[in-house]
Amino acid sequence: MSGLPSGVDGIIRAIFAYEFEDRDVVDEVVIGAIRSGEFGEYLDTVGSSGMFTPSVVDTIGTAWSRDPELLVDALLDGVRVGG
Repeated sequence: MSGLPSGVDGIIRAIFAYEFEDRDVVDEVVIGAIRSGEFGEYLDTVGSSGMFTPSVVDTIGTAWSRDPELLVDALLDGVRVGG
């Protein structure tokens, strides 16, 4: 169980599909920052997408706080991590 409401992970992956689309390798500093709890920019993007109610955005933020790998996995869908 991811801690996210049903179907939310797929929508989040779609919202951020562009994030690393032009790169084969992701900057580990970005991933490290997310793992340290710095994901406010991403949560703001999710909130401003119009795809979720404020309560669902809060639920997403809570889930990411507990397990930042949920966001990391969504961002890195199909991308290698490297320097």
